[in-house]
Order: sequence, then structure tokens, then C-alpha cells
Amino acid sequence: MSDSGDTLKLRIDLAAALERCSGDIELLSQVVSETLEKAKNEQIPKIKTALEGGDAKEIHFHAHSIKGASATTGFDCLSKAAKGLDDLVKGGTCEGAQPLLQAMESELESCIEYWRRHEECMANGLERCGEDKELFQQISKEMAEDIMPSQLESIEAALAEGDAENVAQFAMQLTEAAETIGGAALCDCVKPLSEAAESGDLSGAKPMIELIRLEIEHMGAFWAAVEDPDE
Repeated sequence: MSDSGDTLKLRIDLAAALERCSGDIELLSQVVSETLEKAKNEQIPKIKTALEGGDAKEIHFHAHSIKGASATTGFDCLSKAAKGLDDLVKGGTCEGAQPLLQAMESELESCIEYWRRHEECMANGLERCGEDKELFQQISKEMAEDIMPSQLESIEAALAEGDAENVAQFAMQLTEAAETIGGAALCDCVKPLSEAAESGDLSGAKPMIELIRLEIEHMGAFWAAVEDPDE
């Protein structure tokens, strides 16, 4: 994913997935990685082979599995794509399955890239905290709950005044905060606003703000779901 458009086309709810993992970030990482790797390296190839042989039952088995596993791990976009293929072949036909398979495979690749960047950003944030997981969690919770919403308010205030310079400055601060706590998707959302502010054209900023607000809410929910190290 290279921009917020790519990011927000993906319906991903890591907070819900984290809750299913009892707030354990390491367990979430393991489960999601295994789910995506299995889909790419095992299930998709088997679906392709089954499609070549006209085996609707085999396709149904694997598509249904991807649908359920991806929903459990918060990748609703992949689950929906898998459901499209599953709904078709469970009726016993493979006719029309190829474009649905291609759509599912495309969603899977996007999810894999999303997850790669998420994990990379989380690792970078942890490194900034000297690999101190408790400190990283403490800082992340505070930023997600208080600091980033406040930064968004500053952006909105500057936007209301038509102050592109301050919008760019506050957007940069928000990006830095997102990078600190593993917010790769939020960085993607802020990027178009930063570019617009730097160009001095804020005419299309309102929908950008709403996307940023939504992602901040997602990050807040994610970090709120993280298990307290003292519990």
C-alpha cells in the first residue's frame, strides 16, 4: 500500500482480532502471520489446482476456510472476497470462479503488505523504546488515547483558519506519533493531508480529516485492547 486510498479500501479490524487473542500482541502476530502465510502458500495454490480440475467441492473447502480465518483475524476485506468465491462454488459450479479467485488473491496480497508494514512499524516503535515492551505499551496507550486526538484537534483548528503551514506542521507531528506506536495505516492516512498542506491547497482536506479521525479511533481501540502487563 502506498497511500491512504489503498489503506482505507481494506476493511481491517485488528482491535477485534486482538480482543480474540486476549490482548496478547505476540499471539496476534503469530496468528495473523500464520493465517496469511497459509492462505498464500497453501490454500490459494490448492484452489487454483482445483479450479483447473473443475473441483467445486475442493474450492469450497479452502475458500470457506480462508473466509473464516480471515474474519477471525480482523481482515474483513479478505473474508468478504473469499465469501464471494465460496458462495459461488458451494452450489457445485466453477463457472465464473476465475475472476472471484483473482479478486481474493488481490485482497490477500494487499492484506499481506498491510500486515508487513504494520509489523515493521511496530518493531520500529519498540526499538525506539529500547526494546522495553512495557514502556512501548505505556507510551502507545497514552498517545492513542490522548495525544493523537489532541493533535487532530490542532490540525482542525489550523484548517478552520486556512493556515496551511500549521496544518503541515501538526500533520508532521501526528505522523511522527503514529510511527512511534506502530501506526503504519495512520501514516498512510495523514500523507495526503501533509502533501495538500505543503502545496497550500486545503480545498479537499475535509474528507482526509475524517479518514484520519477514523484511523485514530481504530488505533485507540487497538491499544485499549492490549493486555495490561500487570494483569
